Amino acid sequence: MTSRLLPVTLMIIATLCGTPVAGWPQAKSGSWLDDAKPGSWNKRGTAIPVAPKIQATVDPRCREARRPPQLDEDKRVTSRGWDLVGAYQGGWGMLVVRGTAGYDGMCRPLQFQDFVFVKGVFAGTLSPRPMDSRTDGALNRVSLQGASRLTAEYARYDAKDPLCCPSRLTHVIFEIAADGVLRPASVNTAPIQSTSSTPSPGLAGTSWQLVKFQGGDDKTLTPDDRAKYTIEFMAGGQFAARIDCNRGSGTWTSSGPSQIQFGPMAVTRAQCLNPSLHDQILKQWGDITSYVIRNGHLFLALKADGGIYEFEPIAKRK
Repeated sequence: MTSRLLPVTLMIIATLCGTPVAGWPQAKSGSWLDDAKPGSWNKRGTAIPVAPKIQATVDPRCREARRPPQLDEDKRVTSRGWDLVGAYQGGWGMLVVRGTAGYDGMCRPLQFQDFVFVKGVFAGTLSPRPMDSRTDGALNRVSLQGASRLTAEYARYDAKDPLCCPSRLTHVIFEIAADGVLRPASVNTAPIQSTSSTPSPGLAGTSWQLVKFQGGDDKTLTPDDRAKYTIEFMAGGQFAARIDCNRGSGTWTSSGPSQIQFGPMAVTRAQCLNPSLHDQILKQWGDITSYVIRNGHLFLALKADGGIYEFEPIAKRK
């Protein structure tokens, strides 16, 4: 009896203390992310996988917080034994639904998976196997980038990382192939903080709102309301943004004077009313490569003279 309780006891200790437990299988689940280009586990015509059985007592309050099925895709996922967790993401005919097979002592998903549908057809999952929260390879965020592409962010733990704080992030770009199957196209892993790429102290702790966009063709675009386009640079290399009717978040780094790089942005998917700079900003987000603060304004420049976004500081409330 004691041997059966030991794994559960270790898990509870790890959850409460926020530290890794010797022998905890952190590296195993995320090992596929170490391949430069992982092979595809998704196949055409494959059915939605059945949720694995977890031999553990679940606090009823965890299941009370599950999302009720709203869409046909939701119902198809729950019919395979999954609980829906979190909001679905949709756009360009693509839909991403998260399901979990169980919960830990803090109601975090255990053995969860993200399912991708394209025009109602199941295209595949975002991991070759179900994932556990706070373990190596656990999926954090998904960002839809068009009708045939999305980016997924995964937490990467080393053996000495506390469970609260992975030391690396892996971003995988997935593409929908001509046969309608979801396949990984590229993988990039980077430390969350490193000596060669650290947040600029000149930006950390500042907040800005958009004044205008000056294109490389000298065409100027201005927002209908500056307060609808904002960015806040936080300590530790995180940012929070508002882009018209949506909210976004992600990471930023600065590897040299006036240089800046933004990681993929996780963003909500409300349909903003026209006219809007929403779609343009999301499309150009990854092309921002440098910045300068001049006369109290922040200028973010696109690569290849693609244009410059000008921001003004947001006044702090007294």
